[in-house]
Amino acid sequence: MIFVIAGLAILAGVFLSAIAVYLYARLADARRTAQRDRERAKHQIDFRDALLCADGEAVVVLGQDFQTNLAGESPNGLLKIAIDGPDGRRVATAFAALLQEGREFRLVARSQDLQEAIAIRGKTVRGRPVVFARSQGAAIPAIDFHTVLDGIAVPVWVRGPDTALRWSNRAFSDTASATGLQRALISNSALQRSELDMASAAIEGANIDAVRFALVDGERRAFSMKYTRLPDGAVAGTAVDITEKAQAEGKLRLHLEATADMLDGLPIAIAVFDGEQRLQSFNAAYAKTWSFAEDWLETHPTHGDVLDRLRETRQLPEQHDYALWKAGQLGLFEGCARRCEDYWHLAGGRSFRVVTSPHLQGGLVVTVEDVSESLRLKASLQLLTQVQRATIDAVEDGLAIFGPDGRLMSFNRSFSSLWHFDQNELADQPHFTKVARLAESRIGHDGIWSMVAAGIASNEPQRCNEWGKTTRADGRVMSLSMTRLPNGATMAMFHDLTDIVRFQELTGTSHAAA
Repeated sequence: MIFVIAGLAILAGVFLSAIAVYLYARLADARRTAQRDRERAKHQIDFRDALLCADGEAVVVLGQDFQTNLAGESPNGLLKIAIDGPDGRRVATAFAALLQEGREFRLVARSQDLQEAIAIRGKTVRGRPVVFARSQGAAIPAIDFHTVLDGIAVPVWVRGPDTALRWSNRAFSDTASATGLQRALISNSALQRSELDMASAAIEGANIDAVRFALVDGERRAFSMKYTRLPDGAVAGTAVDITEKAQAEGKLRLHLEATADMLDGLPIAIAVFDGEQRLQSFNAAYAKTWSFAEDWLETHPTHGDVLDRLRETRQLPEQHDYALWKAGQLGLFEGCARRCEDYWHLAGGRSFRVVTSPHLQGGLVVTVEDVSESLRLKASLQLLTQVQRATIDAVEDGLAIFGPDGRLMSFNRSFSSLWHFDQNELADQPHFTKVARLAESRIGHDGIWSMVAAGIASNEPQRCNEWGKTTRADGRVMSLSMTRLPNGATMAMFHDLTDIVRFQELTGTSHAAA
C-alpha cells in the first residue's frame, strides 16, 4: 500500500507540474500578445496624432489598405482633380518619389478647366507616406513660357538626347543666323561648331559651363555657355553675351602686366600683402634687395614669414625683444590707415627706408629703398659744410655769399659783426633786399649795398672791384670786392680800411705809396 500511495503521489505531482508549465507558457504568450497589441495601438495613436497637423487639409495615406480623411474635403476627389489636370504627370512623379524614396514635395496643381488650384504636399509620418491636399480656390493663370523666353535677349534652346534641336527662342535664332524657329529646327542650327560636342557631353552627365566665341553679324562675340540636363534626358542651353566683360578683363590684364613690368623696372623694392598678410605681388628689386629666391616668394609667404627669414639672414635691425617688435610690424595691418615711414639701420652699415601704406583692396604696400649711399653723402655734405663754415669764419674780412636767387647762402662772423647783424636774423637765408634794409636801419643809407646789388645782377661782378674803397654812412672806410662762384652764387668781401686810412692821414703818407 505504501508503494501504491507513493506511486500515485508521484503521478499526481508530475501531472500537476505539466499543467503548471502549460499554464505558464499560455500566460507568457498572452503577455507577449498583449504587449504587441499595446505597441501597435500606441503606434497607431502616435500616427493619428501626427496627422492632426493637417490643419484642415485632406489626408491620404499612400501604400496602405485604408485611407483616412481627418478634415477638409474628400481626399480622393482633390487628388483626382489634380491628377486629371494639366499637371497630372508632375503629381504622379512626386507620388512615386515619395513612395519609393521617401522624398518630400510641395506643389500646386491645376484642375482640368484651370478654374481651381490644389496645394499638395507629401511627407513621411512615422515611416508612412502621407499626402495632404487643400483647395486654394481660383487657379494661378497659366503662363506661356515660350513667349516669355522669346522676349529675353539671352539665347535659350533645348536639344534632345540625340543633340537634335527641339526648341529655341528668338534670340537663339537671331544669334545663329536662322530665320525663325522652324528653319532652325530643320537645319539643326548651332551657335558655333563646338556647341554640339558640348551638348553631347552634357547629355552624358558632364557639367558644362564654358566660354566660347561665335561670329554674330560678322563680329566676334564671347558667350558664357551653360547646359542643364532635363529629366527626360534632353539638355537646355543658355548663352550669355560677355563680350564687354571679356574685353574689360583683357584690358585689365594688360594693365596689370604693364604695371608689373613698370614696377620691375623701378630700383625701389615693392611688395604687396593682402588682408590675410600674404605676399600677393612683388618686383624684381624686392627679391634682389633681400636676396630672396623668387620661387620662395611665389609661394605667397606671410609678412611674418618674411620677417623671420630676414632675421635668419641678419637683415633686420637689432632688437632687444624681437617678438614685441614683430608684433608691432604685423599690427600695421590692423591700424595702418595712413602712410608710415621707418628707417632700418643694419649692423653691416646698410640702411633702408621702409614705407608702409594701406592698399585700396586691403592689406599693405611695402616699399624698401636702400639709402646707405644717400646717408653717406649727406654725412659728407654736412662735414664739408662744417669745414667750409670753419674756413670762412677764419677769414678776418666780412664775407657773404648770395645765391643766384639773391638769398644769403652763407656768411662768417666778421660779416655779422661788421654790419651789426644778429646771426639768428640771418639763419633763415634772407633775401638780399632784407639784408640791405637791416644794414641801412642800423648804419644808415649809403651806396655800398647798391654796389652789391649791381654786382649780384651783373654778368661780370669782378668789375665792381674797380670801384675801390668807399665810405660807409657811419664814416668807416670799406673796400668791396665780389667774385662769381661756379654754382652761380656771388661772394662779396668787405674789408674795413678805416684804421689804415686814419694812420695814413696822421703820418702824411698815401695809401698808394704804402
